[in-house]
Amino acid sequence: MRTPVPPVVESPQSFTILDWIGALVTGGSVFGLVGFPLVGSTYVGMYEDFGASASLPLLTRLVISGWFPPLLAATAAAPLALGLRPSRPLAQRRLWVVGAFLLGWGALGLCVVGLYLPIFALAGAVGAE
Repeated sequence: MRTPVPPVVESPQSFTILDWIGALVTGGSVFGLVGFPLVGSTYVGMYEDFGASASLPLLTRLVISGWFPPLLAATAAAPLALGLRPSRPLAQRRLWVVGAFLLGWGALGLCVVGLYLPIFALAGAVGAE
């Protein structure tokens, strides 16, 4: 005779599926920041063709450097790693993941804006004429 299998009950300290989706989306921003120097390198050639490589804004120079976006990725990966530790209370873990989400996607947005600053300036100069 078979005994019925009891249903799986999650511990009150375990993540829900929504928590895991948030962590996964946050990880996507971290990977995007790590790979951002590949995108930035294509913009370097375009800015050199425009002749604007000497007068790039500071944010643009940081974004097209090889070290700044991965540094931002580390600032988002650290709180994500802290949020994934099961030894902490669930509310605290969720706060870490939400903080990592905000840092990661905010940093990725900052990098995109940094890439387009010279293009915005060029469009403003053309529109003023």
